[in-house]
Amino acid sequence: MSNDFSSKGTITLGGMSFTGERALGMTLWETTQVVNRAFERMLAEVDGNRAVWFILLALGRRSHATQRELAATVGITEATLTHHLTALERRGWVTRTRDDRDRRVQRLEFTVEGQAAFERMLAAAIRFDRLLTSAVGEDLDTFFSALSRLASVADDRGEGPLPPLAELRRDAGDDAPA
Repeated sequence: MSNDFSSKGTITLGGMSFTGERALGMTLWETTQVVNRAFERMLAEVDGNRAVWFILLALGRRSHATQRELAATVGITEATLTHHLTALERRGWVTRTRDDRDRRVQRLEFTVEGQAAFERMLAAAIRFDRLLTSAVGEDLDTFFSALSRLASVADDRGEGPLPPLAELRRDAGDDAPA
């Protein structure tokens, strides 16, 4: 990786030192940024982007979803989704129709052009996933397990706040000062 945090040495701030060598959080962050940019480029080749991809993917998984359901699935506000849906409607990729039982509710569906765009992006996403999978190789189960453990310890919705840094380092066998 051209932007390797581990080569940047030690950072000191307010009397606390952070050594970049084998800094998992920074390496994970930088790797995520590189992977996101690469995925964005691959989607751009088929006239897409990550925002559109996640919206179309959610709609592809749940045809005729309401705008509220789709926003919740994607993890964005309804106002943000409205902005994206307006652009997708202008492109002729989705239609919004009023629900017969509740006229306040809008249901979404692909147009023929939208279904084709979704399929192009799906093919690109599958190619990208195969590329990433080939980099991990036969250790895919171990990799997924490690990612799951990272998400579990970082999830602040769990049983309380994360343990102090010193405790995490002690548990990891690192005796360096916090």
